[in-house]
Amino acid sequence: MKAHRSMTVTVVAATVLACSGAFAHADSTTARDDFRTLCAECHNADAKGNGPLAANLTKVPPDLTRIKQRAHGTFDRKAVYDWILGLKMTQSHGTREMPVWGDWLMDEAMDGGTSLAEAKAAEKQVEHQVMGIVRYIESLQIED
Repeated sequence: MKAHRSMTVTVVAATVLACSGAFAHADSTTARDDFRTLCAECHNADAKGNGPLAANLTKVPPDLTRIKQRAHGTFDRKAVYDWILGLKMTQSHGTREMPVWGDWLMDEAMDGGTSLAEAKAAEKQVEHQVMGIVRYIESLQIED
């Protein structure tokens, strides 16, 4: 079931990202709040990677304000989206301490629902929510 859900999310994510700005107007306040709720404990509210839990982790959380800089001037929305959802998990870099938010967000969005219609609605809600976070992180990129 989870593999099917992940594959569905991947296909839909690619479609969403291919559309020019389908989620370009995601509510930035909500995205900022989602970032603070889901990410700030490790990455901090400023996204620099020095959140209150960072000292307890074996791997230092990356500075999310420098994603574009580390990628030589390119901010890859799809890669960030996939990483947040847990779709890109490389075994060669050891274990992943970052939570796989995709499954958690889907469970929250489903809220106990079991129908296909509820699953599709939840999937769209999660896509919108995660794309908002991606765009919020993109807005924090340091230009230097």
